[in-house]
Amino acid sequence: MTKLACLVVGWNPKVLKNCEELSFAMLKKYVAAITIMSIIWGVIGWYFADNYLGIKSWYGKTITSIFFIAVIVSIERYIILSHGNFKLLVFFRIFLAFLMAVLGSTIFDQIVFKNDIKVQMKDIRTEQINKEIPKRTIIIDNQIIEISKMIDSISAINNALYEELIKTPVIIVPEVTTTRRQIGRDETGRPIYESDRTVTQRSVPNPKTEQAQQNDILLNKYREQVKSLNANKLNIADDVRTEYEQASTGFLEELGALYTLLTKNGFVLAFYIFLFLFLMCLELLVLTTKGSDKCDYELLIDFQLETKKKELKI
Repeated sequence: MTKLACLVVGWNPKVLKNCEELSFAMLKKYVAAITIMSIIWGVIGWYFADNYLGIKSWYGKTITSIFFIAVIVSIERYIILSHGNFKLLVFFRIFLAFLMAVLGSTIFDQIVFKNDIKVQMKDIRTEQINKEIPKRTIIIDNQIIEISKMIDSISAINNALYEELIKTPVIIVPEVTTTRRQIGRDETGRPIYESDRTVTQRSVPNPKTEQAQQNDILLNKYREQVKSLNANKLNIADDVRTEYEQASTGFLEELGALYTLLTKNGFVLAFYIFLFLFLMCLELLVLTTKGSDKCDYELLIDFQLETKKKELKI
């Protein structure tokens, strides 16, 4: 167990054998801190792989969790094994702890408030759908507007025609009939004809009736086009809704929904701050332990380093 702990922390078990109990206690502290962080970031890695990387297999999520744990262990070992200018390292680790706490608390909040985020995402998706539908149907809307203008124009003309037809459904058409008859012959013997013209009046349907009927046919054609365009418009709207409703939720989308919840709900904001401070404190466990009084293992390492420096100067 001691060798395994030394492997995790990065200590040399041969050097540790010559140390007192305080070094073993310090080793246990480091292992405990690393274990806590590994568990937390293992869970974060599992959830991140499942929700945002699209990994559904247990072994894929396990590999992702191991990757997160390996990063955390490497960071903590870097802190533990550091010597020399520790102030710059402290600043770097505090800044890194802040970033990791923000990321960790954000992901944990997305787990805790998962159902609330889903409700918020529905509102966001509805807003996105309402914005996207007009963009995709603008061409159809323009066509409908143009055809509707033509329908209105032809309808106005037809109304005027039908009003006129009501007043004059028929018109009187004069017909002229010309007949010739021989009335004699001239001096040369050629026949002489006389033309008789007979004028009669006949009632016929108003020719504007045919024009009105042609306009009705054209109006029906345009109305069918508008009906077809509206059907296409509805299909586009349904396709947009299906596209957005079936689309996978991205990390940034859920982050935006979480931000909306944080700004709208004080309870969610308070819980986020609490979780952030909790993770921030956990992130600084190793740094706090490192900043305490040195154990004899570290003193021994420092002594060996100073001795080696003196030997090299000689």
